[in-house]
Amino acid sequence: MTLDYDLALKTLGVAIPLGGIIYTWFATRQKDVDEALKTVSSRLDTGSKRMDQHDLEIQALQQTVASLPAKEDMHRLELTMSDIGGEIKAIAAHIGAQRDVMRRLETVVTRHEDHLLDKGKGK
Repeated sequence: MTLDYDLALKTLGVAIPLGGIIYTWFATRQKDVDEALKTVSSRLDTGSKRMDQHDLEIQALQQTVASLPAKEDMHRLELTMSDIGGEIKAIAAHIGAQRDVMRRLETVVTRHEDHLLDKGKGK
């Protein structure tokens, strides 16, 4: 019977520290897992916030692009600008013709003045 007690004590002497080692390994492993999950969770929150920010920026860009003039709008604008350019050329030609008329009128008025002034000197 002493052999059985001796064997039991030796087995307990090995089993108890071994059980402590296993328990400690699982307990610290759980802490490591919890810490890793906290780290991953904080990274996910940061990543989620960044993704939300990117989402808002993409929506703003889409709204900006949607409000830009289309190809047809630009074509109409080009045609209108071309029409305006033609009208400006016509106005410039008209103003040039009026300038020529004014020069001729100035010449006539100057001749009249000279004639009237010369007539006054002759008397």
